[in-house]
Formats: sequence, structure tokens, C-alpha cells
Amino acid sequence: MIEHTSDDATPAVITETLLSVIRLMRKQVDAAMSAQGLSLAREKLLTAIAQEGTCRPAELANVLQQSPRTITDAIDAMDRDGLLVRRRHPTDRRSQLLELTEAGKQALAQVKKPKQEAIDRLFDGLDLAARQQLLISLQSIEILAQQIEEQNLN
Repeated sequence: MIEHTSDDATPAVITETLLSVIRLMRKQVDAAMSAQGLSLAREKLLTAIAQEGTCRPAELANVLQQSPRTITDAIDAMDRDGLLVRRRHPTDRRSQLLELTEAGKQALAQVKKPKQEAIDRLFDGLDLAARQQLLISLQSIEILAQQIEEQNLN
């Protein structure tokens, strides 16, 4: 970890620090979840299916902002592992629908607590006021980033 002074609070230093924090957070949360049998990436995909309900792989790729090929590889692996099933679409024989299996639902439930515990440990050093300020700052950056993205699409 590189120590920075308040004079170093440039957007570039903040961005590099934030990206480092995100990498470390993902690594620690993923490790806690993987110890219970479900990686963060798989949990994200299964959670999306649980929230969307029965859905097509293309819809899932769109929701997760992933390429269809990436989603297909993940679906193949989770289908083999019995976490989800593919069913034929009732009106479009070229399309498949994805659905969680009971094992998929149980896997999601099993990692919920270790995931939350890992997240809580990451924020142990921040009091409520610091967490609230961090959230406000991140939400402001998120809004600006979304506006820039929308401008780039137009």
C-alpha cells in the first residue's frame, strides 16, 4: 500500500486507489464465498437469474453487462454442476430459458452469510458517518460517470 498525503488527492490517485480497493474487496469476498462452494462470479449470475426469473441467456448477458460468450461459458459450467437448468423456450425453438435448480437456490443461500461477514470486515474501520460520506461521494461519481456514458452513446 502506498501512503498518500492530502496533497495527493488528485482524481488520478483517487481512481488508482479506488481500483485497488475494488480488487482487494473482490478478492476477499470471493475467497470467503468460494470457501462455501460458490464464487462471487457464479453468485452474481445465479442472483441475476433469481431476480429476473426464468430468462434467456441473451437477457442475462444484457443485465450483467457481459458478452454472450462469457455468459454461455458460465452457464455451461453451472448447468454441468446442477446449479441451473436450460429449458426450451415454448414459442421460440431456437431459444433457451434458464432457471435455477434447488441446488442453485441452496448455493445462493449458503454463501449469503460468509459474503456479508467478509463485507462487514472490510468496513470495520469506518464509523457510520465515514460510511455515509463515502457512499455520498461514490454516488456522486456514479451519477457523473452515468451521464458521461449517456453522452458517449449519443
